Amino acid sequence: MKIIGVDIGGANTKITEIDENGKHDIKHVYLPMWKENHRLTEVLKNNCPESDFKVALVMTAELADSYATKEEGVVAILDAVLEAYSDKIPVENIEVFDTEGNFISVEEAKNNHMRVSASNWRATAELIKEIDENCIFVDMGSTTTDIIPIKNGKVLANDNDLERLMNNELLYIGTLRTPLSFLTNQINFRGTLSNVSSEYFAITGDVSIIMGKISESDYTCETADGKSTSLEDSLIRISKVLCTDLNQISKEEAIEIAKEYYGAWKKLIDNNVSTVSSKYGLKNVIITGLGEKILTDALESNYNIKSITELYDKDVSLATPSYAVAKIMYNRLKI
Repeated sequence: MKIIGVDIGGANTKITEIDENGKHDIKHVYLPMWKENHRLTEVLKNNCPESDFKVALVMTAELADSYATKEEGVVAILDAVLEAYSDKIPVENIEVFDTEGNFISVEEAKNNHMRVSASNWRATAELIKEIDENCIFVDMGSTTTDIIPIKNGKVLANDNDLERLMNNELLYIGTLRTPLSFLTNQINFRGTLSNVSSEYFAITGDVSIIMGKISESDYTCETADGKSTSLEDSLIRISKVLCTDLNQISKEEAIEIAKEYYGAWKKLIDNNVSTVSSKYGLKNVIITGLGEKILTDALESNYNIKSITELYDKDVSLATPSYAVAKIMYNRLKI
């Protein structure tokens, strides 16, 4: 029997299939749930085996603003999952991984929505603690960064996003989708500490491209202006943050703007990880996600770093929660 691990995020749905021999295949689908949540059933149907499989599910998309409450989001997502799979497998073959590290039924998840709300990081934690019982795992995806302490094999993070934000365990900055105005409201330019625009001119995906931390094919979300993900268009977008353009400033100066934002970005990461590190006395860090190169730049001088790309492969790093939850179920069935 095959296992599919499904991670339904706000911007991306990731699906890992593990076959009877333990080999994995990973699919990524850009699905902005704030405007295309109606497509979730279709996406799931189009990316699963024909029959004889089990589903291990985690989610974060319940926070998308297409839903008024997390409860509404959880129930709607679970209904979409049932619609996608119920004609292929019995409902008992679908299980939801919760923030306490347990699989529960779809019905139980509906009745206890906070247990499965934003549960994907917990699946990753269960995988990471088998690698290092005393570490911080830092996962930077397209939208957010999880900073999860593990000590003596115990996951010590808070269960919900509100408390994780309040305790430096969740940083709402990602490799692609974060507006640059969140990183800082002033940068150095031409020897002056300059104010910047807070308009939606550019995002972290542009900085990631300009700084060479991702490829154009990694830039999977919409750009701020709807144009391409090329270096040239990223430079155009970032120049607008200072209310200018590439006629008024040079490309080299636009690159300097990106470097300023990149420095502020790295500082935010380091400050949050340092708070968690000091609280728990942890210096080992395992990094994963699309932002691995950025995390390395921000943390390598102060921490002992291992990456999921090195330990597994790039595909697993880009979809760690879906791989992890599939692997947890696979291991459970093999025992």
